[in-house]
Amino acid sequence: MMPAQPKHNTHTPHPRRTGALLRAVAGLLLCLTTAGHAAAEQLNLQKFRSRSYLIHTNLTRDEVRVFGKHMDTVFAQYEDRFREFNARSPQQMPLYLLRTEAQYQQFMTSQGIDATNTGGMFFFSPKSQGLATWTRGRSRSQTFQVLQHEGFHQFAFNHLGRNLPTWINEGLAQYFEDAIIVGDHMTIGLANARRVQQVKHALESKTAIDFARLVGFTAEDWAEALHSDPDLAALMYAQSWSVVFFLIHGENDRYQPAFSRYLHKVSTGRDHQDAFHEAFGNDSLRLLAKHWTKFALQQQPDPINTAASHMEFLGEALRFMYQRGESAPRSLNKLRDSLQQRKFVLTRRAHGVTVEVAADDPELYHYQRRNGTSALFKLLEPARDDLPPRITAAGLRPEPTLVWSRDADGKLVQDIQYR
Repeated sequence: MMPAQPKHNTHTPHPRRTGALLRAVAGLLLCLTTAGHAAAEQLNLQKFRSRSYLIHTNLTRDEVRVFGKHMDTVFAQYEDRFREFNARSPQQMPLYLLRTEAQYQQFMTSQGIDATNTGGMFFFSPKSQGLATWTRGRSRSQTFQVLQHEGFHQFAFNHLGRNLPTWINEGLAQYFEDAIIVGDHMTIGLANARRVQQVKHALESKTAIDFARLVGFTAEDWAEALHSDPDLAALMYAQSWSVVFFLIHGENDRYQPAFSRYLHKVSTGRDHQDAFHEAFGNDSLRLLAKHWTKFALQQQPDPINTAASHMEFLGEALRFMYQRGESAPRSLNKLRDSLQQRKFVLTRRAHGVTVEVAADDPELYHYQRRNGTSALFKLLEPARDDLPPRITAAGLRPEPTLVWSRDADGKLVQDIQYR
């Protein structure tokens, strides 16, 4: 399926579940399309073409260029890693990139979709489809993650077929969400610390979803859990990612060929449970559950992914202080003391679940080197007088550095760059 290499909410309706609904509202499509054009005009959306995307946006050309280049690299990686599926796109994919969340909500409403509490979305109907999100109020890296996650859903819909089980679709979307781009190369296989710990806790506390139940989830089961049981929904996402990660990288890539066969079968319309047994064997569920459990309990978070997550928190804290007119601390220790004294808490939403990150967690100020030793993040001088300090994790490879810029309206934008 792919060679092994070292939150935002998702809206990906399943065709079986939505088919009858879409037919029932077919008469409204002309109105929705007209409303969509009207919304585009009202939002002053311009069109820019990258190699792989037709971008509808109210960002400036310079701002759009960064996202277009990034997503062209991501899309090329999708095509390369799924080349066995003949995944070649004859035309650019539609991407709607809005400046503010309110504008994103306005645009999604024009498409007849309630996007409340979503961070981005791949949407489709018989007449239109697109990948949509916004940029302001979060880091560029976070927007990249949303685009990579939702972009995979869009790619899968167009190139891998519309019959992917939801757990596979979401598991792979999260897998690619965690990837980073260094130059023109995408580094995948980065184990997300939050998901690793969540799955370990579920296994150790005997609250994990039964393996056979997870891979047998229908789209209706998934949707029901999302609306009625947030804790179960959060675990479904984390466990789906964990199982996908295992099938790609577990036991020295042992399961990759069978996983590829499975994806091929379901992409051509084969019943996903029959395809699973055909690809992995009659005893697949029992044996895979046993081996996955051992893998998940032993899995360790990737240092790069973990460091980036901590840096995102520290960046949001610096933004908060800077926007209040406070003097920026000159060392990580002073920043930590200030945040802990004021009991600073950052609230994040991922897949409909609210997560709070509190400054009293001592791990937030450290990163782990590849050799297992711990180090304190370092504050660097601002690139300009009107920007907060930069943050780096010296010695990691690739080395992440949190940098700052301002958008066309003068708003602070943080990004994590790797070298």
